[in-house]
Amino acid sequence: MGRHLWQRFATAAVATAVPAFALLEASSQAAPRQTAAGAAPVSSPAAGSPRTASSGPLQLQVRRLGNAVELVLEGAGPAPQLQQSSRANGWQGQLTTASPSGLRSGPQRLSLPELGFQSVSLDGSGTSYNLSVTPMPGVSMARPVVSADGVNLILTFPSSPQASLQTNRLDLSQPGAVPLPTYAPPLQPRAVAPPLGDMAVGTMTLRNPGYVNVSGPPVTMTLKNAPAKDALMALAQLGGYGFVYLEDSSLAGQAIQAAPAIGNVSISFRGESYSRALNSTLLAAGLQGKKEGNMIFAGRNALSKSFGPQLSKVYRLNQVNANSAADYLANLGASVTKTNTVTTAVTQGVAQGEAVSSAANSQTTQSSTQTTVEAYGAASGPLVGLRATTDTRLSTITLVGDSSLVIVAEQYLRQLDLRQRQVALSVQILDVTLENDSAISNSFAFKAGNSFIVNDAGSLIGATGSFLPPTGDQFNTISGGAGNAKPIFGDTANQGIIPPLAPAPVNPGTAYSADNFYNLVKATIQSRSTKILASPTLILSEESGELAGGAEVAATVSQSGGGSAGATIGRPRANESFVTVGEQVITNYTVSPGQNGAPNSCQPQFGISGLTLGAKVLKIDDNGFVTFAMSPSVTASTRTQRVENCGFIDILAVRRLDTGNARIRDGQTLILTGVISDSDTQAVQKWPILGDIPFIGQFFRGSAGGRDKRELVIMVTPRILSDGDGGGFGYGYQPSTPQAREFMGSSSY
Repeated sequence: MGRHLWQRFATAAVATAVPAFALLEASSQAAPRQTAAGAAPVSSPAAGSPRTASSGPLQLQVRRLGNAVELVLEGAGPAPQLQQSSRANGWQGQLTTASPSGLRSGPQRLSLPELGFQSVSLDGSGTSYNLSVTPMPGVSMARPVVSADGVNLILTFPSSPQASLQTNRLDLSQPGAVPLPTYAPPLQPRAVAPPLGDMAVGTMTLRNPGYVNVSGPPVTMTLKNAPAKDALMALAQLGGYGFVYLEDSSLAGQAIQAAPAIGNVSISFRGESYSRALNSTLLAAGLQGKKEGNMIFAGRNALSKSFGPQLSKVYRLNQVNANSAADYLANLGASVTKTNTVTTAVTQGVAQGEAVSSAANSQTTQSSTQTTVEAYGAASGPLVGLRATTDTRLSTITLVGDSSLVIVAEQYLRQLDLRQRQVALSVQILDVTLENDSAISNSFAFKAGNSFIVNDAGSLIGATGSFLPPTGDQFNTISGGAGNAKPIFGDTANQGIIPPLAPAPVNPGTAYSADNFYNLVKATIQSRSTKILASPTLILSEESGELAGGAEVAATVSQSGGGSAGATIGRPRANESFVTVGEQVITNYTVSPGQNGAPNSCQPQFGISGLTLGAKVLKIDDNGFVTFAMSPSVTASTRTQRVENCGFIDILAVRRLDTGNARIRDGQTLILTGVISDSDTQAVQKWPILGDIPFIGQFFRGSAGGRDKRELVIMVTPRILSDGDGGGFGYGYQPSTPQAREFMGSSSY
C-alpha cells in the first residue's frame, strides 16, 4: 500500500513533558523540532518558519521518547514515498525518494534489545531503499506513525516495556518468588580472529634430484623379495643402459649385514612406462639414482658421486651467522663438514700440601688434543648431494656440488642473509612533583607578679618564682654514715668530696616586666612545583644474541641493597638497552666482623637516586608493528638513617613500572600513567580545652599541614628505521647551547 507524504509543519507544542531523548547512533543530530519543556526534540521546523527542502545522503538515527521510539531517516528529502507492510517477523518499508541519493555510512544494522528491537536495518541506493525492523522474541509491534518535515522522514513506534537492569531484591514482608526480568541480554558476536598482516614470501620451484630421467620400452615385470641390485640391473639392460651399484663408504664394514635390509623389493608392472618403473624400484629400495651418459648409477649416496665437473662457491655472509646458515642447509639435506677439537688434560702425582712425610710430592699434568672432522646432514631434502663447510673468522660458507644444487642453495642463502630491522624507541619520561605546605601558629606570654605564663605555638609553659625546678641530674647524695644521706642542689659546692653542682636554672620571666602581655603570630604557606623530564632515544634491533660481559655491565649499575635494584630486563643481549641517569648513594652497609680483635669493617652498597630505564625489543614485523617491553624506575632520597659504627644511609622512595610485552604500530605513542604518590599530613598542637574553643581556640594552638603529590608519566613512540632514510636520530642534531655548538665545530647552526 503506497502513501504519499507531503511536507508537514508543527503548529502546536506537545502538551505532556517527556524525558530528553538518548542519541543511540554516533552521528550528526537532526534539526530539532519545537516541543514543550522537557520533551525530546524531534525533526520539525518551528511554526511559521518553513524550512528550505533539500536532499542529502541518508543516515539512520534512533531517538527514544518517554513512551515511543523514533526512527529518523535524515536526508530523505521532500515528498518521499513509503510503502509499508507488517509481517509475523516484524515491519518492513520500501522508501522511494524524489531524487537519487546515497547512504552516508553505507548499509546500517542496529541491535537495540533494551528498546524491544532485535534489529533495525537500512540499505539500498539511488532512489529506492529498504527499511526493516525486527522485534525481540515475544514482543508485539504495531504500525508506526509516519511523518516528515521536508528534510527527514520520521517513524514513531510505541515503545515496549523495558527490562529492569537493577539487582533483584527479596521483599521479606510478602512471601513469594523473586520476579526475574523476562529479557535476556544478547550474546556477544561470534569469535573473530585478529587481522592477518602481510608476510614476505620467497618462492622457488625445485625439481626432484632423485628422479632419473630415462626412456625405454614399456615394462611388464613381477618380482617378489628380489634383490634390488638385480631388479635395477634387469631394468637397465631392458632399456639399453649400463648399470653401476655404488656401495656407501661409511657402511663398507657393514655391507654384509646392511645388504639384506635395503636390497629386497617386491614389484609388479603391467605395461608401465620405463621411467616410472625404474624410479619406482629405486624408491622401493630406498636408493638414490642418477644418469650420466648412457650409465645409470644407484646407491645410498649416488647423488654425491659424479664423473662430471662440480661447482664450488664461497659466500661471505653479511647478516646471518655462518654456522647458523650451515645448520639450515644441513636440515635441507646438505652434508656439512666441521672440525671439532677436543683437549684432554691428565694430572698425575700428589700436591705438595697433601703429600705425606718422605713421599714424592711432584705433580705433573699432561695435555692431549684430538681433532676430528665430522659431517652431518638430513638424509632427505632438496640439497642431498651438496657439501658445505664454514669459516667463522670471515663468516663465509663454502658449497661444493652439482651446479644445480649450488644454485638452489644460493637462493636459500639469499633469503637468509636479510638485514634485521631496527627501531628507535623515543621515550619521554615526565616526573611531576607538587608540594603545598602551610603552617600557622600563635605564641604569647604574660607576667603577673612572679608567675610567668607562655603559649609556645600551642604548648603551655608556666613558671613561678625566680628559678625553675631542678631536674634529676641536679640531685646528688652525701654519705653521712650507714643509711644517712641528704640531697645537695642549687649552687652549693661540696668542698672536694663530690664535684660541685651546676647553678640552678633561672626563670626567663625575670627579664620581663610584671603585668604585661606579649604576643607573636606566625603563618607561612609554601608551594613548590618541580618536574624531571628525560627524553632518551634507544636504537634496538631484533638480534637476541648474547653480549659478552653484558650482564656484568648491568650489574655494576646498582648493587644489592639499593632502592633501584638494577634493570629487570638488564642488557645481557643485543636487543636490550639500559639507561641510568642519577647519582649513586649509599643505601646499605655490609658489616664484616673483625679478626683477632680488629674492629668490624663496613662495606657500603650503592643505589641509584634518579632514573633507570630498561628496554627490550622482541619483534619488529614487516607490517609495521613493534613488540617491546620496558621497566622504567624513578627513585629519590627521602631521608637518611644512621647505621651504628658505619655511617648514614639514604632511604630511597621508588616508583617503578614493568610494562610486559606491548605491541605498538610504527609511529603510534603509548602513554603509561597512573603511577601516583599522594600524601597528606596534618599536625596540630594545642592547649587542653582552650585549644578546642571555636575562634578563640586558634590563639591557643599551632597547626601545620603538607600535601605532596607526585605523578610519573611515560610516553613511548617506536619508529622503525629504514636503511634508505637519513633519519633524525642523530643526523639532524642541533646543539641547544653555544658551548655545545662550538664543541661540535659546525657553523651551519
